[in-house]
Amino acid sequence: MGNQSIHMALHGYGYIGRFHVLASQLNLACAVAAPRLVWDAAVVRSLESEAAARAAESFSFVTDDLAALLQQPIDAIDITSPNALHYAPFQLALEMGWGIYCEKPISHQLEEAQEMAQRVKQAGLVHQVALMYRFHPAVIEARDWLLSGQLGRVLTFRAELLHGGYLNPNRTMSWRLQSGEAGGGAMMDLGIHLIDTLHMLLGRVDSVSAATKTFVTRRSGQSGDEAVDVDDWASATLQMTSGAVGTLEVSRVHYGRERDFIDIVCEHGVLHIPLESYRGVELHTHHSDLLAPEVSHASILQPLGAKFAQSTLLNLHATGLAVFARRLCGGTVDIPVPTFDDAVLAQQVVAAAMESGDRDGARIQVG
Repeated sequence: MGNQSIHMALHGYGYIGRFHVLASQLNLACAVAAPRLVWDAAVVRSLESEAAARAAESFSFVTDDLAALLQQPIDAIDITSPNALHYAPFQLALEMGWGIYCEKPISHQLEEAQEMAQRVKQAGLVHQVALMYRFHPAVIEARDWLLSGQLGRVLTFRAELLHGGYLNPNRTMSWRLQSGEAGGGAMMDLGIHLIDTLHMLLGRVDSVSAATKTFVTRRSGQSGDEAVDVDDWASATLQMTSGAVGTLEVSRVHYGRERDFIDIVCEHGVLHIPLESYRGVELHTHHSDLLAPEVSHASILQPLGAKFAQSTLLNLHATGLAVFARRLCGGTVDIPVPTFDDAVLAQQVVAAAMESGDRDGARIQVG
């Protein structure tokens, strides 16, 4: 399977688009047993842009016309453009029968995301969302522990994803700070990752009560001083359908000491999942008779070798893309991959949290 090649188109060559291409190159360096992704074509907003100039150094075909992809030998498309621009390349992929790899959220609007999930499922296309924490070694190990039943019932949890990119008020306006293009702020951008990971580990969220804040309310943009209309920070209490309860905090103003983790408190011990570090789960327990689950996962899910492994996020994106490539060629993996349906479920929780924040923390049912 590793000798096969998949011809890829990329929609959007900003930071995250470049990150995906780099992650696929990491798979080649690490000799990951997955089909090779060949990046043939890139679609950019403007051929006069910096993104177009950068793309021309790596892609044989660069265009600002999505329809021009019809003349290219494409097997799949990777959608990394701003959230509000995902639908058009998605529609083209449906028409052409391409595989679809899409950044989260799959749309800036929940209703559109729901439509996309329904249509891609009906079309029967291989698809996957870049909710890459599912491929974190500690998340996979934590899932093995929970499935083993040795830890008993899950009682509580705490999840944090604290970044600092927007604390500086002099940072200029970005599409990520505009609801019309992003659909939300820290809760949409970061919270969706934690929610999807919690869904994988603990099951569905039943209801949510949240607080949201925007600390830097105006920034310099193309039209001068512009309003920021998404949250910089959010905190939520999540009630799970299982009966477990926990908290989630996300921030884009936590400068200098960024941290990402999930703690899960069970009857017989606590699992610490260090999302910011590329290492396994930590189990803290007062029981001496617990045995690590003897689970052997597919080689493609094994952590990248220490000599080639890079940042945690790059490693996780590499594994996610390798899994997508394998699935395009008919292969499978032994953990649940993030689908459009999964992205919609997480976005429903995001929407409930945003509504709760607007309503002074009122408890909102999900779905």
